[in-house]
Amino acid sequence: MKNFILILTFTLFSSIVSAQKLTSCENCNTTKYNLQSIKENHLHELELLRNEIFARHGYQFNNDRLDEYFSNFYWYKGTTKNVSLNSIEQHNVTLFKTQENKIKQHRKKLISELQKLKKAVLNNDTDFIKNVFDNYTSENGNDYPYEALVNALESVFKSADIDAIYWHKNQAKYSIEIDNGFSVSSKGIYIKNDTISIIVTDPQKHSSLMKDDAFEYPSSYYSESENSAGGVFEFSNGKLKLINLYFAG
Repeated sequence: MKNFILILTFTLFSSIVSAQKLTSCENCNTTKYNLQSIKENHLHELELLRNEIFARHGYQFNNDRLDEYFSNFYWYKGTTKNVSLNSIEQHNVTLFKTQENKIKQHRKKLISELQKLKKAVLNNDTDFIKNVFDNYTSENGNDYPYEALVNALESVFKSADIDAIYWHKNQAKYSIEIDNGFSVSSKGIYIKNDTISIIVTDPQKHSSLMKDDAFEYPSSYYSESENSAGGVFEFSNGKLKLINLYFAG
C-alpha cells in the first residue's frame, strides 16, 4: 500500500510538472523536450525559447528586439553568426518551430472561420448562423434575442477588416471608436486565446468635446450608462460556437 501511495504521488507530481510552462532554455543542450513540455507555452514564448538556444552560443541577432531582450541576461554575448548545435539542441529547435507553426495555422483557421461568420451575417445566411449558435440554443433554449445578436454582429462586421486583425502575444483585436461630438460608441472583435468577443457599445460615454461639462448647458447629454450588445464565441475543433451573450444597459 505504501509503494502504491509513493507511485501515485510521483505520478501526480510528474503530471503537475509536465503541465507547467517551459520558461528557460538553460538545459536545452542536455534535455530533449517533448510536446507535453511546451503545450502551455504561447507563440511568443516558444519563439524566445528557440532563439535562446542560439543566444546561449553567442549568436548575434539581426533582430534588434531579440538582441535587446537577450542583452538583459549576463550570459549573452552576441559576437558570432556561426553557431553549431548539438543533436539535442537541434531536436528542441525543431520541436519549438513545429509547435510555432501549429499555433500559426490554428490562428489562421480561427480568422478564416471569423470570415465565414462575417459573410454569413452580412448575407443573412441563417443556416450558417444558426449552426454557429446551435450549441448555445441547445443548452439554453430558444428564448434569447436572436435578432438583436445578429444586428450587433452585423454592426461590427460592416466596419471590421478581419484580415487586418493583429496578434500581440496571445491576444488580438480590431476595434473602432466613434466620437460624433455628442457621444462615443465603440465596436470590435476581441480575441484571447480561443475566446472571441464581438461587441458593439453605443453610447459608451460622452464626447471628448464636452470634457467636464457634459451635464451642463448647452449640452443635452443626460446619461453615462452603456448599452452593449454582442456575443462571446469559442473556437474549438476548427469551428466557432456561441457560448455566451453580452447584453448590458
